Amino acid sequence: MCTWRQIKLLSAVDQQETGIGKAPYSPHSNSTALLTVQGDYYVASPLDFSSRDHAFYRIMGKSPFLRTPLFDPKWLSEPNFVGSYEIGEFIYIFYRESAVEYMNCGKKVYSRVARVCKNDQGGKFTMKDNWTTFLKARLNCSMPGNHPFYYDEIQSVHYVENEHIFYATFTTGENSIYGSAICAFNMSAIKHAFGGPLKYQANPKSAWERATQSSKQFQCGQSDDNDKVLDAMSYQLTDEPVQAATSKPYYTSELERLTHITVDVVPTKYNHDGVHIIFAATLEGAIKKLVVIPRVLETCLIEEIYPFRPGMHRIFSMKLLKDTSSLYLGTDKEVLRVVLHRCEQYRTEESCLGAMDPYCGWNKHQLACTTAPHRNPLSSVWKQGQTSCPDNDVPVDGGWSPWSAWSDCDQVGKDVSGDRCFCHSRTCTNPAPSHGGRECEGHATEVTNCTRNGQWTEWSPWSSCSQSCGLAVKSRRRTCGNPSPAHGGRICLGPEQEQLYCTSNPPCPVPTTPTTASREGGWSDWGPWTECSARCGGGYQMRRRHCEPKGQGGRCGGGCDHDFRTCNTHACSETRKSSNWTAWVRVNTTVDGYYEQRFRFTCRANIEDSSMLRVGSMKREERYCHESSRTCMDTAYMNIDGNWSEWSPWSECSVPCGRGAQHRERTCDNPRPSGSGAECQGISKEQRECNTHECKTAPAPEDQEWTEWSVWSLCDHNDEQHRRRTCIILNPSPEQCQGSTRESRMCIAGQELPTVPNVRESCAQGSAIRAAHIVATCIVSVLVGFLLGAAVTYWYMKRRGSHSDPLNPKHLAMPLVQAEGNTYVPASQYKNNFSTLTSTATAPSKLHREATIKRNGFRAQIHSDQNF
Repeated sequence: MCTWRQIKLLSAVDQQETGIGKAPYSPHSNSTALLTVQGDYYVASPLDFSSRDHAFYRIMGKSPFLRTPLFDPKWLSEPNFVGSYEIGEFIYIFYRESAVEYMNCGKKVYSRVARVCKNDQGGKFTMKDNWTTFLKARLNCSMPGNHPFYYDEIQSVHYVENEHIFYATFTTGENSIYGSAICAFNMSAIKHAFGGPLKYQANPKSAWERATQSSKQFQCGQSDDNDKVLDAMSYQLTDEPVQAATSKPYYTSELERLTHITVDVVPTKYNHDGVHIIFAATLEGAIKKLVVIPRVLETCLIEEIYPFRPGMHRIFSMKLLKDTSSLYLGTDKEVLRVVLHRCEQYRTEESCLGAMDPYCGWNKHQLACTTAPHRNPLSSVWKQGQTSCPDNDVPVDGGWSPWSAWSDCDQVGKDVSGDRCFCHSRTCTNPAPSHGGRECEGHATEVTNCTRNGQWTEWSPWSSCSQSCGLAVKSRRRTCGNPSPAHGGRICLGPEQEQLYCTSNPPCPVPTTPTTASREGGWSDWGPWTECSARCGGGYQMRRRHCEPKGQGGRCGGGCDHDFRTCNTHACSETRKSSNWTAWVRVNTTVDGYYEQRFRFTCRANIEDSSMLRVGSMKREERYCHESSRTCMDTAYMNIDGNWSEWSPWSECSVPCGRGAQHRERTCDNPRPSGSGAECQGISKEQRECNTHECKTAPAPEDQEWTEWSVWSLCDHNDEQHRRRTCIILNPSPEQCQGSTRESRMCIAGQELPTVPNVRESCAQGSAIRAAHIVATCIVSVLVGFLLGAAVTYWYMKRRGSHSDPLNPKHLAMPLVQAEGNTYVPASQYKNNFSTLTSTATAPSKLHREATIKRNGFRAQIHSDQNF
């Protein structure tokens, strides 16, 4: 199972993926993987459960899936992968494998470096899923001579990116005498080997020969695909090996196996570009600290670190983190952090400078062996000599190693059979005393939590009799506290108390009944006040008294047996305390370097009340570090012109459609202006239009497919109310207008009727329409309409009464005019009648007092018999 985790919170898992094809099945298989900046995932690992199908392949990302051919020893022959790196346009992998070019003479293991182009697309037809730029070369780490001694099996590799150097650990064969070496390889030597002639085997029975074929087909430029495929099928090995940077290894050791390696580059007082410090882990779990002397390119052992007892754990991985100046070791049980430098173990200036540790120097102000102040080796208060091998004649005082973990141990002594203790120990090996140095002071072993069985104390003296007459007893006690049982010890056996009857007591006299006055008791004097419960901020004191009755059963009246008063009411004094400076934190990276900040906090509190704790001021320091020289200085003493950072990505559009806006920003911190430096020129924010297309009308949501619910009806004979709604869509689909058109509910006594549910508030109008408003509006509209109708009717009737003639009504005197052409009335009469409407008394019409009836689209006279 593979997981994606947050870089700042490794316990948070963002995503999980299957590990099939991304990691080997067995934890004992050697594999390496690399995720490039383009998102391609390169893996060199066994693919099957039996670990027989070894492959170097690419998955994920936009590039096609490619791998080495299946079960072809010319490509990979029983490999053990060590490391992988992305450098330029190539992917490099380091591994060891059975040498195919040596098979005719026997079996031998060679160390290899192979590479492929990141833009390799494979063949079109032949080798469609295989690499066409795969090429490998042998790594030569050997002792020079007429018959060189080869360290053939690479175990670990580390790449120093700024100087383009690979450091690697090599060992002899598994069945050979133990021996190890550390060799370095320049990137130029690797490119030279890959750019040289190739080696090939004409047939399985022939020897490997040098080919005249050029290796240009294995470059990452564009070339003929057919030629590239043919060369990839024929050639996989370079003729010349990759030679080490020096004629002999940097470091060799006998009867020892080096496993993992990592390198740190540390600037010193006289080497500003840095000194290479090699950390190499052994098979037994020790770490060798080596320094490469500049110019002479010799290696010296300056310290051996034992993070745990030899043989207890095996180191499976080792990584260096420069920000914390620590090595992180992955073992079979835990992850261990080891500090890179231990300057405090050197107590004198002579031993500090004689150790030749590039991390350490003598601080004149602190009079102690420390690292460079503020990581600045050029500080005038820090003394350090020229880097060379340590002086073995300087006395070295012994120092204790860290305490081991607590463990179970046997208890020594008489009568302790089976009893156990917890013990831990330390050794005087950090460093071990040498050349007349002092031995370590103190105990090498500490013991705690030993099993302790309980034992009785001596019997106490007999107490007095419980009463002076009659039947009484006396007792004595002992406790199980000599010693008390602890850590699983046995408890004491036997009685804790003994009692005896008092046989010498005389008989008690017969009691008489006392009077009430004689039984009345009295209070004793008050005792002293107790100590105040608080030293400041207000406390209390208490004093007591007791009742002294005069007779049996007497009581004291008036008052209590204890009394309180306040004390120390003055305010507590305030205490201030400042924290230590935090570690330097990188806050911004510029073209030539980066800024670092650190912080310190001041807290203050009243001692007696921790709840009054207040956070005080915060102090901050900032410095600027040059990338080239790796020196840092206070920004207050620098005159730096400000420069803009890169533009931030465009923000999301403010609206999804209908013309919105995006913006981006940049800050003046690359670097920020300091001292008398000039401010950045230009704008810090930009804005542009986005999503200028018109918005499409969204489909109506479900609640817009229906009309609003009607008002609840009055209660019917079944004591129920009802309401309805209708679907707005004319021909709804099965997915539309889902739900009922009618709802019912039981009538509840005392509820307000009618009610209008589902009234939504309108955000645009800012107010809500209630059912009471609608009902009131309807009632007012009806009343206003009724009043207006009555007024118009009254006016009309009054006007009609003043102009009417009962003998000759006007509406009977008015001629009837056809709406359309009437075939029964001549057109001339129609015109005359229409033109003499206002003079009917002088020129009566032929149609006077006649009415017409309309039938089938034309008008006819009622009294005309021919028409009916």
